[in-house]
Amino acid sequence: MFIQLHSYTAAHRYLLDLVTREGEFEEPVAFSAGQYGWPLLRAARRGRPLTVDGVLVRDWNPGNRKGGYSGLRLGARLYELDGVRFAAVHFNLDFNMDESGLSFFAVSGKSYRRLYRSALKALREIEPGGEPPILPDEQAQNLWKNSIGFLESDNLKRIRKYGGRARRGVLLTGPPGNGKTMACRWIWEECRRRNWEYRIITPNNYQQARRGCDAESAIRHLFSVQRRGVIFFDDMDLAIRDRETVSETEDQAVFLTALDGITIKEGVVYVFTTNCPLKLIDRAFKRPGRIDVALDFQPPTPELRMRLLMRWHADIRAGIDLDLAVEDTAGYSFAEMEELRNLLIMRCAETDKWDWGWALDQFAENREDLQTRIRSALGFSLPEAVGCNGDE
Repeated sequence: MFIQLHSYTAAHRYLLDLVTREGEFEEPVAFSAGQYGWPLLRAARRGRPLTVDGVLVRDWNPGNRKGGYSGLRLGARLYELDGVRFAAVHFNLDFNMDESGLSFFAVSGKSYRRLYRSALKALREIEPGGEPPILPDEQAQNLWKNSIGFLESDNLKRIRKYGGRARRGVLLTGPPGNGKTMACRWIWEECRRRNWEYRIITPNNYQQARRGCDAESAIRHLFSVQRRGVIFFDDMDLAIRDRETVSETEDQAVFLTALDGITIKEGVVYVFTTNCPLKLIDRAFKRPGRIDVALDFQPPTPELRMRLLMRWHADIRAGIDLDLAVEDTAGYSFAEMEELRNLLIMRCAETDKWDWGWALDQFAENREDLQTRIRSALGFSLPEAVGCNGDE
């Protein structure tokens, strides 16, 4: 049963008044920290806990023992960071309602902006920029130019000045394991470093929005940002497959309509990933304004395979013949090469040696065993159909 509005707001005011008195806050501001919460608490000096009407429930969960957690299930705690005192409140009553009313942070109004800057610094310190994805130079530059570079302030100002469309659609295609996820992670990390918005939409998220009581509003939310940012659509094959090769569904029409929308969306880049070859993507989806650039991720070349090997631990590199490893992995995906590294490490734990030949043999045996299991599950034959890997 949902709590009544006046009871909910009264409970919030009671909790805010409590921490205001204990923390001696002037003109207090309550806020939800979102992604800044954990770095904020991790960087701050933990103060004393506060009971709520004599209630204080500590949390012994071993997964929550590291820095960045208050150690409480019910109650509040004071903190200090860069000379600013603030409080964290944890007092959920009903998980069916917005938790931010009864689980929130509070600080003096005069220190609010200062605390935000400290939280932003804390987030950046624990999340340094990741390594760029291993891509051909031209492809990496194209990816950057059409994502992070597109959203830079100077570029957006220029686009708006001349009446351009401040929205970009980027499609990453190709067989699995060849760097699409690596590329998305790079863009995602760069968004976080810049404090831009980002959202990852899976087919399940999309279907949940479609089934909601206010589907139109829920889907519109999936496709929009409040400020500039990137929205990732992961493996949205159902919505973008060619309607001439698969049965057309309402999902496709809704997806394409939401992508365009009635309201103009600015300062957003849509990044779509799919294992389907470009020829199997619906033409309506590929038109400019929906997809502006498509990047194909194929198995890495010898040069790219060597670049991946050079990121492996120095002990592994010293223990194997790198040139031979590049030659032996012709046609391998990045994911398959990473599995070889795991096998090398497992073997070294047993024998204290980096046995490249054993890792290759074990990898081949594991893959053959997997294929045998798949064939058995399918009655020893595969259906004759065109799949998203493009095989007949």
